[in-house]
Formats: sequence, structure tokens, C-alpha cells
Amino acid sequence: MNIGEFSIRRKHLMLSLMIGILIFGIYSRFALNTQLAPETNPPMVTVITQYPGAAAQDVVSDVIEPLEDVFGTLDGIQSVSATSQDNIAIIQLEFDYSLNTDEAAVDAQNAISRVRESLPEAIHEPSVLKFSTADIPILEIGLFSESMSMQDIRYLADDEIAYRLQLVSGVAAVDVFGGNEQEVMVQVNPSRIAAYSLSLEQVAGQIRLNNIQMPGGQILHHGKEILIRMDEGYTSLDQLKRTVINLPDGGTIYLQDIADIRTTIENNTSRYHLDGEEAIALQITKRADDNTIQVIENVMQELEALEKDYPFLQFEIAQDDSVFTSQMVNNMSASVMLAILFTVIVILLFIGNISQSLVVSISMPLVFLSTLALMQATGMELDMVTLSALILSIGFVVDAAIVVVENIISHYANGQKSITEAAIDGVNEIVGPSLSGATTTIIVLVPLLFIEGFVGEMFRPLSLTLLFAITSSLIIALTIIPMLIVLMNRFQFVRLEKFTNRLSFPFNRLMDRVMKFYLNLMNTVLKNKKKAYLILALLMIASVAFMAVNGLEMLPLFDSGVTYITIEMEPGTPLTETVSSVEYIESLLKEEPNVVSFNTQIGYEQGNIQMGDFGVMGTNQAMTTVNLSTRKERKESIWEFQERIRSEIEKIPDLKRYVVKEQGGTAVTGTSAPLDLRISGSDPEVLDVIADEMLVQIQDIPGTTNVYKSIEIDQMEMKLIMNESRILELGLNKEQVASGIYATVEGIQQTNMNVGEMMKLDLLVGYGVEDSDTLDRLMDRSLQTPVGISVPIRELVHVDTGYRSGMLTREDKEHTVNINGFTHERAFSHIVRDINRLVDDYPVPAGYSMGMAGEQEALGDSMQDMIFLLALAIIFVYLVLVPQFKSFLHPLTIMMAIPLVLIGIAPALALTNKYISMPVLLGIILLAGTVVNNAILLIDNILFRRREGASVEEAVHQAIEARFRPIMMTAFSDVAGMMPLAMQLALGSERFSPLAIAVIGGIIAATFLTTIVIPLIYVTFEESKIIKKMRRGVQE
Repeated sequence: MNIGEFSIRRKHLMLSLMIGILIFGIYSRFALNTQLAPETNPPMVTVITQYPGAAAQDVVSDVIEPLEDVFGTLDGIQSVSATSQDNIAIIQLEFDYSLNTDEAAVDAQNAISRVRESLPEAIHEPSVLKFSTADIPILEIGLFSESMSMQDIRYLADDEIAYRLQLVSGVAAVDVFGGNEQEVMVQVNPSRIAAYSLSLEQVAGQIRLNNIQMPGGQILHHGKEILIRMDEGYTSLDQLKRTVINLPDGGTIYLQDIADIRTTIENNTSRYHLDGEEAIALQITKRADDNTIQVIENVMQELEALEKDYPFLQFEIAQDDSVFTSQMVNNMSASVMLAILFTVIVILLFIGNISQSLVVSISMPLVFLSTLALMQATGMELDMVTLSALILSIGFVVDAAIVVVENIISHYANGQKSITEAAIDGVNEIVGPSLSGATTTIIVLVPLLFIEGFVGEMFRPLSLTLLFAITSSLIIALTIIPMLIVLMNRFQFVRLEKFTNRLSFPFNRLMDRVMKFYLNLMNTVLKNKKKAYLILALLMIASVAFMAVNGLEMLPLFDSGVTYITIEMEPGTPLTETVSSVEYIESLLKEEPNVVSFNTQIGYEQGNIQMGDFGVMGTNQAMTTVNLSTRKERKESIWEFQERIRSEIEKIPDLKRYVVKEQGGTAVTGTSAPLDLRISGSDPEVLDVIADEMLVQIQDIPGTTNVYKSIEIDQMEMKLIMNESRILELGLNKEQVASGIYATVEGIQQTNMNVGEMMKLDLLVGYGVEDSDTLDRLMDRSLQTPVGISVPIRELVHVDTGYRSGMLTREDKEHTVNINGFTHERAFSHIVRDINRLVDDYPVPAGYSMGMAGEQEALGDSMQDMIFLLALAIIFVYLVLVPQFKSFLHPLTIMMAIPLVLIGIAPALALTNKYISMPVLLGIILLAGTVVNNAILLIDNILFRRREGASVEEAVHQAIEARFRPIMMTAFSDVAGMMPLAMQLALGSERFSPLAIAVIGGIIAATFLTTIVIPLIYVTFEESKIIKKMRRGVQE
């Protein structure tokens, strides 16, 4: 039993298959994990090491350099980049895509263990963090109250609300930001402890010994295991005040005799604003494998319960990733439906028969649903990449159904066969060509599944989605479609048929005229082959020339409606002054009609490491997130809004630098900006001079905006130079002196203590700000020697004042300074070309280097990968065609259709003002596997007619007449299906619209030129054969 008979005779099986596809497809639509974009980052691990009291340069020499050496030996390591700031080292490790993040984190932890003993004792234990886009908060909630202070709200958020949200299904972490936390301050009187020959460290140590809260293990008691716990911690301020302090001479005093003990507001380093009002933020991160939308829905349900339990609090949503993600998914889904509608209209115009058009139309949602089911089965997700692929597939998947229906109807139209016989014969006849056509498309997608790197991570989901769709369409076309044709033939749609005939009749008359025009044009071309080849060559040269000068970019920008504004004030700017600058920006945003909401994080949370565009966040930095209305609801683009905001931000006094960028502003996650000029060498000061000179020149390049340096040598430093001889004389060492000075300035953090029934507060022992806020007061403080002698700090050190950089960056063991910037209304590659010219002209000192990094490096690597894939696609297509035609020559003729796509792509990109990008190159690869299908149909038909005895020219004319309508029909349906993506109707579709534009342009050019160029090349080859035979005959 052949496939045609199987399909018709097993109609109940086919109907069951349809129902199964519907059920599993609809289920999969709602079961698929939904994200904004796929994870494209390589495995990345961040190692954070705190080094209290150390300057940035000391952090480099003491911590970063030893760790760089050991990390450089790890298997699969691609790059080691480091950021050194005062008190902290941050090292980022990038691994090969072949590793997973868990393996990379274990390798990094083992490497640290190997060198831990050689690192300073004063450092905190290095933290190894796995980086993923899942670590970025998906939901941010602002807390307000009219009846409570920020301190009380903060306490509730920390102690109760965050805990409840942490228990919500799918939530990985809940971080609290903003407000002032209370703490217990033991403010020691310097003169009193000096009189008792006590040091700050001794006082803090005796407090710690009296604040004991620890487990005591388990014992058996009457046959049962009982947990023992020792809880001798402080439970009140009065108890803390009565702490007995042992004196060196054997006496005792109470803590309250030498210190003022009270609850106070800790040194505030963070503040949070929501729509310009102070609030407390709850930042919620999901687990890596959970659905963003579902997790946020779960949190929203818990919020409803929290609002009932805490009626005196207001819970306001500040940032909700599910909003844009849901809008994107809904818009993309609507675009799929629109693509189907456009395609159905085209089919109806060509076929004119309701039942036949309906059968073809039914195939599209079936393919769509079966693709979703396969995506669910293989663990894929719905995001802007896979949804773009679904839209793109509509044009391709209908081709197989059109060919099957057309062939069945052609068998049925002669009146000699029943509809069942026509369906069986029609399907069997088209199985081979259909398989060949699908194979050429599939074969160009397969290599994308195996390529590694950014290209593989970005386009593998798209390729796999298209493979599922094309494979499903072929199976459905050869099995379900014939059965539906037979079933639908029983129904008559008289009124509708009359209406559709009125529509299709003039359209088909037009197509007949176009076909006659083509036949006449073909005659003219065959009579003027040299002119035809010349015109074709000129078109090809013009197209290639345009592609060469058009400009390149990694991925097109897309208007997400979310803008980030990061500002950095001059070093040392207190939080209050940074807040004033933020309030100015917020006042601007309040006047903007397109701004829906905004929130600002100012400073940093003590005890947490928070990264911004300019390194670790400090009190002189702030980041504002601005949510605009969707691009469909506003007249101006997000980039026009940004340019206007930039001009106002530059007016802020004492502003050091700023960045205004949109969400998704860089193609490669983790890069600071699209433009990244890296200057490397041994001396940061020399690098700073070079960077200053290059910065001025780059800012003058057309198309650049928001250009800035990664580091500045402008932070005032009072360097304490130790008196080594005096220190040794007193029996001290440098680390004891450094630790003592740090404790004098910052205090000594103890464990927490209970105040009241439930409240736990941090306990800090120190002199207080007023006792060490100037250099003179600091130098008057005393440190104690091992024999109990108090020595003023001024005897142990002297002060050297100067300027330095508060942050140092390194790449592959060299100091670096980066110049970052953004592009505006000019091709990325053109701007990079101008920067490279500046680099070539700059006299770089010996031992230093300068070159483009970041996105430019990724673009170069990706271009190589895409060109390699295109070459593979062409080779594979040719190898598939050779056995089909049992010839090496005819496949070459067919392959000539591939270059024709450039003639259509070039003007398509020019008309839509698009640059060449990774999606465009992917479009060319797809076209390599699809445009040959029309050439296959033509050459196959020409060869058939030649075997029937027709002359070369007769065979060409007859083949064009026979295949013109199917070729045009598939081309029009392909274009119609891709129009919604090309028109950027859905939010987020800007990323992949160039792919659709390139494919549309390529299909149009290849379709209209294939019916001329392919026969022309065939005739030329045939004539050359005849000439050779004639020459051989003359010689004989």
C-alpha cells in the first residue's frame, strides 16, 4: 500500500491524527515555558572577594593577580577579566560553550582552594557565583505606608514579607533595597578606654564572648534525641550596658562606663524611589527553569494575601517582566494568525475554489500546533526567537500543501478519474519532488543545530522550530491533506464559490497576462543571450556592491519601551547629594507624556555587592528604570526619547558620567555598550592618558553617542605610609596596624542581638563618626601594643595625599581602560571602521595595545560562522540534487538560482533602511535551500518534455506554462506569510524583521528571475553540448 492509498483508505486514522495534533498542540501552547529571549551567554562564573581597607591597586597585587594565574589554567577557559575597587575584587570567568555553568563553578572553587593559603588573611572567603539572565529580577515591588516610617517598613520587609514571598513557587530569591536599617551602636569613648588601657578590639572581643547563640549538639534523653542549644545572647540594651569588661590590671567595669549604647539609624548608603516617592523595594528573582509569567502570577496571588494581612501597607508594582513578555507573546501570536490570513487570501485568489482553499488553509494551524507539540516534547520555550520562527514558517509550510492540492486537482480536472483516484495518484506522483523540496530546505538548517558559540545559541531554537514546522508540513501534506480533499469534495459552497470566482477570475486573468509576458520575454532573452547575461551581471555587481557598503550590525535594535539611566557623580559625593541629582531627573520624567512609571536605586545595600554600568555601586551612583508606553502607543521612538533626556542630564552639576540605554541595547548580554575600544598595558596612568586623547576623537565620530571611559584617575586618596622601624620597635606588625586603623574608622561589626520580643538588630562597636571624621581626630586615636601600651596612630604612620583611580580593570592579566559608547542612526560597522582608523593613526607606546572588543569581536566571530554555514548549505543542497537528477551538470544549473536572491535582498534592505545583520545572513542561508525548489520544478519539467521529444526551446516554453502558476502561488504565499514579521507588527519583532525582509526580497527576485535565468542557463549548456557534438562530427 503506497502513501496515497494509506492516506485515503485510513481516514479514521488520519482524523484521529488531526484530533491528536489539536489536543497536544493546544496543551503545548499553554504548557511551554515563556521567556523574553533565549539564554545566549556562555557559561560565566563571577568570583567576588572582599578585602576590607585595601585600595584598588593593593587588591590587584594581593588578590587578583594570584587568582588570575590559577584561573588561566582551567579547562575550557576563554577569558579572565577582573575589576578591582577599594575593598573588593571581582573576577569574571568566561568558559567555552561546551561546559555547563555548574561544572565551571566547581572548577573555579577548586582553583581558589589551591591558592587560598597564599592570599591575605584579612580577605573574606571568596564567593563563587554562577551568572545567568535568570539572576536578573523579574519583578520589583515598591512598599509605601502613610502611617509607618521607612525604618519600620524596612523591618517588616526584611523580617516578614520577604520571607513569605520567598516561599512562593518558582521564586529563587527576594532582595530588599532602600530605607534605613536600625542597629545597636556601642559608641566607645576614646579617652575613657585609653585611661583604662583598653583597645577597641578588646572591648569588641569581650562583647562577642558574652553574646553567645550556638547549637550544643544532640543527646539521648529517655530514649529520644534531644537538641541542645545555648542561648546566652543579649536580649535588651540594659543587659548589653551591664556587660562586664575585664581590665588589664585585673579590675572590672561595666560597658556603660566607657561607651554610649543606643539604637540608631545605620550609616545610610541606599535609597529607593518609585515614581519619585521614597519607598522600600522587593526585588524578586525566579528559578532558572521556571516560567516567568507563571512565577509572577504566583507572586501576585501571594500579594493579594499580603495586602489583606498588612492593610496599612501599599504594594505597588514597579517593574514587571511579564508585561512586556506577555505583550510580545500575544503580539507574535496575533502575527501568526495574520500571516495565516494573508496566506489564505493568496491561496483563495489563485485557486478560486472554496473547498480546496479550505483544505490548504486547514494545514497551516495543524502545522502550527504540531510544531508547538514538538517544541514542548523537546524542552524548548516560547520567546521572540521561536515565535519569529513560527511566523516565518507560515510561508514555507504551506508550499507542500499547495503542491499536493494542485496536483490532485490537475488529475481530477480531466474528468477521467474519481476524486479518490485523483488523490491517490496525485499524492504518489508528488512524493518524490515534495521530499526533495523539503530536503533542500531542511539540509541548510541542520548545520545550525551543531554550531557552537553565540550564533548557535541564538539561532539553534529558530532552526529547530523551522525544522519541526517544515517536517510537520510535509507529513500533513502527504497524509491528512489528500484525505481532506476527498472529504471536502462532498460539500458544495455555491454562493461562496460565486463570490470567490469573482475575486479570483480577474486575478487569474492578470496572471495569465504576466505568463504571456514572460514567454515573450523568454523569447527575447534567448535571442539576445549576451545582452541578457550582461544585464544579469550588472544587476549582480550592483547588488554585491550595495551589500558591501550597506554596513553591518550584530542584531538590530528593538524598542522595548524600557530605558535605563545610570549616573555617577564625582567620587566621594554623599548619598544626599546623589539623591538631589536623581530628583532632578525624576522631575523631567514626570513631565514626559509617554512615561508610564519609573523607579530608581540610589547607592548600595551594605553587605551586598551590586554592579552597575560603572562597576560596584557606590553612594555617588544611581540607576533609574523608565517604563514607556508601547511603541504602538507613542509617536516617537525610544531613541528619540533618550536623546532628549541626554541633553537634560548633561546639565546636572558635578556629574562625572552617565549612560542612557534601552533594554536589550547590546546584542551580547554582559557587554556594557555596543562600542568597546580596549586599551591594554602595564601602567594604568599611561592607559588613562591614551584613553583621554582617544575619547575626544571618538566623540567627534558621526553616529556615536554617550561615549565614556571605564575608569578615571580622579579619586582623592590619603595614603598612610607606615613607619616600619617604629612598628617593629613596639612589637606590632603591618597587618595589626592596618586592621586597627580600619576598626577605628569603620567600627567592628558584631553578631546581631535581640531588642524586644522579635526584632534582631546588627551590633556595631566603634568610636562614632564624630570621633573619627577628620584626619586629625583619626591620627589622635590610639592603638594598643601587645604589652598594653597605647600609641597614637600618628606615631605609626604619615600621610601622603594624591589622586588615583578608585577602580582598575584587567583583561587576560593586563591592565585595561575601555572606551564605551552607543551608536545612533549609522551602521555599527561604519563607526567601527572610523575608530579603527583613529587607532591606526595613534602612536601607541611600546608594550601597549589598542583594539575593538566586545560586540565587534562577537560580530567578527559570528560573521565567520554564518559564512561557513552558507558555504555548507550550498554544498549540501548540491549534493542532494546530484543523485536526484543523476547528473552533475543539471544541479549546477539549478544552483544558479541562489545568487539571484542578492538582486532582491539589496533593494529590500535599502527600501526598509536595514543593515546587514545576523538575521539577514540567516535569511540568505534559508533562501539557499528554498529558491532552488522553483528551479527544480522547471528543470525537472524541461527534462521530462525533452524525453518526450520536444526541442530545447519547446521544452522551455512548455515547462514555463506548466509551472508558472505553482511557482507564483508558492512565492506569493511565502511572501504573504512573512509580511507580519517584515512589517514589525509585534513587539520585539524588530530583532528578526530583517530576516523576513531579506527572505521576501530574495524570493521575489529569485521567483521572477528564475523563470528567465534558469531556462537561459539550461539552453546555453544544451547549445554548448550541440556545438561540441558538431565539432566532433566535423573532426570525424
